[in-house]
Amino acid sequence: MSGLSEAQIDPERHRFPFCIVWTPIPCLTWFFPFVGHMGIATSRGVVRDFAASNYVSEDNMGFGWPTKYWQLSPSKVEGGAEAYDRAICEASDEYKCRTHNLICDNCHSHVAMALNLMKYDGSRNWNMVNLASFILFKGSHLGLAMVRLSSEVLSEAPQYVNTLNQRELNLRGLKIPVIENMGITRDQFDLVDLSDNDIRKVENFPFLKRLGTLYLHNNRVHYFAPDLGEKLPNLKTIALTNNNICELGDIDALTSCKNLEYVTFIGNPITHKENYRLYVIYKLPSVRVIDFRRVKMAERKAAKEMFKGKSGKKAREAIQRSAVPVDTGKENDNAGQQLTDLDRAKIKEAIQNTSSLAEINYLQSILASGRVPEKGWNRQLDLALGSDGASNGNFVEEMEE
Repeated sequence: MSGLSEAQIDPERHRFPFCIVWTPIPCLTWFFPFVGHMGIATSRGVVRDFAASNYVSEDNMGFGWPTKYWQLSPSKVEGGAEAYDRAICEASDEYKCRTHNLICDNCHSHVAMALNLMKYDGSRNWNMVNLASFILFKGSHLGLAMVRLSSEVLSEAPQYVNTLNQRELNLRGLKIPVIENMGITRDQFDLVDLSDNDIRKVENFPFLKRLGTLYLHNNRVHYFAPDLGEKLPNLKTIALTNNNICELGDIDALTSCKNLEYVTFIGNPITHKENYRLYVIYKLPSVRVIDFRRVKMAERKAAKEMFKGKSGKKAREAIQRSAVPVDTGKENDNAGQQLTDLDRAKIKEAIQNTSSLAEINYLQSILASGRVPEKGWNRQLDLALGSDGASNGNFVEEMEE
């Protein structure tokens, strides 16, 4: 292990000086724990990894940021830190001209070449096998501590005017479990982005008259506060891609949002429910676009016929709601142990049917939220990717026909 202080490693800034880093590959690592994606960090902690054919990424590690690291010692490199960085640069330049091959020329090979070029620890025999062994047995795990949405976090978060001339507050990827302290923003933002966190309940908002857009992609949302519309009276867009909204009745609380026009539930179990789209149209009559598809007059008519009045009473009574929300402070550590044989079969089938990196990432988000992929799970991804303006999860304003 290195003589460097571990304090130099800064997981929050994704800085891993003199480290070989590793992260699991969605689905594949679950079945083969020794298989993962590997990169090597420079003396300044910037991660370089062979992510795809003719491409070595920098500070944008494939399959997510590292979960394990093995810190090397520059004293074991002839020439020290300068020779260490030079070897990484030479290996990266070489792999920018190579075709990625999962079996014989991959991210491990890239790291092995760097170590061989610098003759780390006096050896030129680094390869995929011994690297996989070293990271497995010598690697240190990174903690996954939650970040409280404190006044410090809010004051230090990026804030800017976006391309739509909206004041935006960026709170992405902080592992925030609970929405709190939003009153500190003093109602200065048109858009708040809370994507890629661990939020389960959309609640605790103060009165924010200005807030019109709320992004909550890739969380675990399954509950909305009944007074959400009162607290956010001008909420126009709410994006909930890849969450855990299971029953049609779970969206009933959104009826308090009288100005809601754009919603997306792509990647939620609710989208597989019968009459899902018609129920959303019935409960949220102000909505004009659902899952990036415009609501048509024929759909509004069909929704009224199905759910309104005495004739729709039976259909309304059939709508289910999820159980009382669990405490967000308690993690479901045993979720992976509750899979049935049928669930495992569905997961294996979904893995076998993946045909692109986008589908792998999408499947990962489904499984990370504790859900099991149902038949046709990848159709929701195709819908999002095939919609104008939807590729990054954002909405594009549309004119009424």
